[in-house]
Amino acid sequence: MQTRVKVVLCGKEYILATEDSPSYVYQVAKTLEKRISDITEKDPRISPHSAVIMAAFSTMDELTKANNAVEVIRTQLKEYVDEAGQARLARDAALREIDTLKAKVEQLENLLKLHDLQHSAQEGKASRQQDDESGDVGKQLPLDTEE
Repeated sequence: MQTRVKVVLCGKEYILATEDSPSYVYQVAKTLEKRISDITEKDPRISPHSAVIMAAFSTMDELTKANNAVEVIRTQLKEYVDEAGQARLARDAALREIDTLKAKVEQLENLLKLHDLQHSAQEGKASRQQDDESGDVGKQLPLDTEE
């Protein structure tokens, strides 16, 4: 809803229709009046009209620079967001690779255990065969008895 706000600039009243709050409009008018006053105080020969033009130019310069700075920040922010997305994708790929490698390590450990069991079983079988062939199985060694 628009409201009408009366402000005084350079001694002249202006009625503005705005959707902004009256306190905001008064603050803007006060800032503009201060800029105009600063310009005319530096050089009293400057007309109020010229001072308004100079204040408007100065304000537009500041606004343009601020908008350019905002655009630079937006660009940087977009780059940071893109980099974060790339980092997230790289992290996810690394986590998948870690899971794959863990599974391979587990598989290799299991194969090693199986190999060790098979090797132990073969050694045990070979040892039993040697014992059977030498006929020592079941024989008792003579006990030394003292006489």
